[in-house]
Amino acid sequence: MAIREGRSVAVEIPDSEPTTIEAVLLQELEELDPQEQRVLCGFLKRIKRNRVVKGQMDELAVVVNGLKDYPTEDEWLSSEKVNEKTAPDLHKEFVWAEKIQLETKLPPIAESISEVINSRTSVRDFKRTALSLEKLSALLNHSCGVRDTIAAYNRRDITLRNFPTPGGLQCSEFYLVANEVEDVPQGLYHYSATQNYLELLERGNFRWRVVNCCSQHEWLAEASVVIFIASDVSRLTWKYGAYSSYRLAHLETGVVGQNLHLVATALELGSCMVFGFDDEDTDSLLGLDGLQEFTTLLVAVGNKIDRKSLLQKFTDRNR
Repeated sequence: MAIREGRSVAVEIPDSEPTTIEAVLLQELEELDPQEQRVLCGFLKRIKRNRVVKGQMDELAVVVNGLKDYPTEDEWLSSEKVNEKTAPDLHKEFVWAEKIQLETKLPPIAESISEVINSRTSVRDFKRTALSLEKLSALLNHSCGVRDTIAAYNRRDITLRNFPTPGGLQCSEFYLVANEVEDVPQGLYHYSATQNYLELLERGNFRWRVVNCCSQHEWLAEASVVIFIASDVSRLTWKYGAYSSYRLAHLETGVVGQNLHLVATALELGSCMVFGFDDEDTDSLLGLDGLQEFTTLLVAVGNKIDRKSLLQKFTDRNR
């Protein structure tokens, strides 16, 4: 690659506009072959085009780090194709469903993160008392709510959630069986994070319908609410392909599940995750196809039972 005198040089890229890069960068990377030069210029064009912060840019560092991520031209071009496409809709909505607005004024959480982590434990015994709508709202908002919206993937409505997601594509959807929640009729719901409300999918007592999906977990009938995390892998396959998307979906589930546990603990609620469910029965209960969207985890939540009541409960069981 010829280097002209001066501060920068123009490099022609086939089927694209020329870009200008620092001469010192070319001197550092003069051993690159033509394909690598094209990748290099492509990185710089995209970075410069998308930059928000003005001022000098360490082009060498940008290129070196970029080439580590995309060592071949094919990988770079594949990435470019994704950036040229528009991401699928990342939020499910049941327009026909009755809506129940969740609280926006949430209770404060005073505990430090270290206190919450150290006190978290699985709880399978709950008071048969109603969970407040305020605490349910706080649980959903803090663990999996929306905190902002940005432009990305050629969309202007990509939300930022309160949990990290692969590629920011947030494949998780949340369904709830409300057994005993203040101001919320018993039934099956979908959580709309963007609108901060519950969408009523079906009224009724689902306590034993949930238990029937989870053999040997009769205690689930006592939870105030059972939260189902489901993954819509089509949001991930759009970018990552089928094999990686399945793995990433379960990774996201684990992160969200921990969020739910920690927030529940901070709100002085009991919680327990359940993996022992029948896939087909559970997906059928939620109306999922089991292929593109499927259940990955259950989290039971309720008011913790006090020690005296717990001892009485075990005494009654053993009579």
